[in-house]
Amino acid sequence: MTSTIKVALCVGMMISFLSVSVCAQSAGPEVNHFSSDWISFDYPSGFSVTDESSPEAQQLLITRKESSVQLRIIVGRSLTLQKDLPAAGENFSAPLLKQVSLAVEQGTNPPERTTFQTQLGSKQVEGVRLRSAPTTGEVIWVRWNFNLVGVTFVRSDADESVGSQLWQTVSSSLKVEAAVVGVVKPGENPAPGAKIEGGVLNGKALELPQPVYPPIAAAAHASGAVRVEVLIDEQGNVVSAHAIEGHPLLQGACVAAARKARFSPTLLEGEPVKVTGVIQYFFVAP
Repeated sequence: MTSTIKVALCVGMMISFLSVSVCAQSAGPEVNHFSSDWISFDYPSGFSVTDESSPEAQQLLITRKESSVQLRIIVGRSLTLQKDLPAAGENFSAPLLKQVSLAVEQGTNPPERTTFQTQLGSKQVEGVRLRSAPTTGEVIWVRWNFNLVGVTFVRSDADESVGSQLWQTVSSSLKVEAAVVGVVKPGENPAPGAKIEGGVLNGKALELPQPVYPPIAAAAHASGAVRVEVLIDEQGNVVSAHAIEGHPLLQGACVAAARKARFSPTLLEGEPVKVTGVIQYFFVAP
């Protein structure tokens, strides 16, 4: 065999190997994406997401037809401060543990209970595993961006591989957005559910561009106060703005100006949070 033929064979083998590697890397289950409010995650194709939310918590159930696998994600809507965590965590986790215990219970014997550690999104967490053959249930709860987040995962031994695929996809992609608080008076610390005080954000701004008086508004002698509600991210940037009060001919200019405002980051217990509040503008007719 000539050296030219040997080289050609080697190149061909390398190309074939690389092609197989690329196929192997690209192959895998298709995934869907879910995003709502402040929670998002991926989940494998073939599963469905049912929204069972209530005023107290966002609750999502992931299931697959003709499968015993049930993965439930619960995110409390109220913020939990560090000092309130022990009692709040107990009240939050107790119903989840009871629910999963009833789901796996076989006969009169209570399920075997053990603890385990796992990765949930970007967090290393500890959970409780309840086992009563042939069913296993797991409960995880954690404080994430001031929200209590719980996950329950129930499946039978026959569906362990299906459940494992679902868990790996969801747990690795789960995200919970930073908490949102209302603005408060200067000198106070932000607190969950704080009342929005009109005009307070004006004094907190590092940069507060003034709106341009629209010619059409000047021609109509439009004047008065315009209030724009804004959402400020953890870095102090305005990420959304909409007018809630004021002359219609003035609102567009105020919303455009509000989007360019910049604020100092707001910290709650030393952690950055999103802030919602109001910027107020005043116009005097020429």
